[in-house]
Amino acid sequence: MTAGGDQPPWLLGQLRDKAGSRLDPVHRDFFEGGAGRETALAENERAFGRLALLPRVLRGAGPADTAVTLLGARAALPVVVSPTAFHRLAHPDGELATARATAAAGTVLISSMASTTAVAEVAAAARAVRADAAVWFQLYLQPAPEVTDALVRRAEQAGCGALVVTVDSPVLGRRARDERNGFHDLPPGLAAENMRGLPGGPPGGVRDIVLSPGLSWDDLRRLRDGTALPVVLKGVLHPDDARRAADEGVAALLVSNHGGRQLDAAPAAVEALPAIVAAVGG
Repeated sequence: MTAGGDQPPWLLGQLRDKAGSRLDPVHRDFFEGGAGRETALAENERAFGRLALLPRVLRGAGPADTAVTLLGARAALPVVVSPTAFHRLAHPDGELATARATAAAGTVLISSMASTTAVAEVAAAARAVRADAAVWFQLYLQPAPEVTDALVRRAEQAGCGALVVTVDSPVLGRRARDERNGFHDLPPGLAAENMRGLPGGPPGGVRDIVLSPGLSWDDLRRLRDGTALPVVLKGVLHPDDARRAADEGVAALLVSNHGGRQLDAAPAAVEALPAIVAAVGG
């Protein structure tokens, strides 16, 4: 089927085209763009296109059940909504709409630290749709430990089921589209709401999220020891890092190249996955 008139788009490409016609071009580039020449971004799509599903027949298994349990959360299908920033650039409801849609689909939302809606409101919106809706919190470890601690407490108080620590961003990837458009901060009226009122008093701007090349496994260990929540590492591509993470007691890995938005020479995440699975024994 194809989209026409008021009919909703049925394919992701159609959804992207429909959104592109409505969004501010600067914000569309922020959502769509990758690092450098966007080689890694394009390779992610090509790699998925090369995958094939090999069906089996006459198995007599009855109706398919796609439900899985992920870190104690029951999901209707093995798809998690990964963390992305600044949803209110796209629509006034922003992350609240994303939370409601994810809960209605019966799966897990990873709420971004760079959300334009506070995590407590995001979690409440999800649970208003489904009482047992699972929300996890994505976190960049901050060089100031007290800032990280305050963010963790907010996630815990919001009832988040896990902390998803992005580890592939010691510095911000160079995104040519954002540089060309001069997009470096949020427009008036929007803020990175999870950053408001933290120690040191950051007002909630994009620049209040500090990336640091000095962070190490010691910082991860400190985080793990300071919370009862399971810790997931997002951005692992190398098997040796996967083994180290398992040894450090990490609960799960999210194999990712940041959507091609960080290191433009990184391999496609889906092609890095088999070596990671082998490294940690499944």
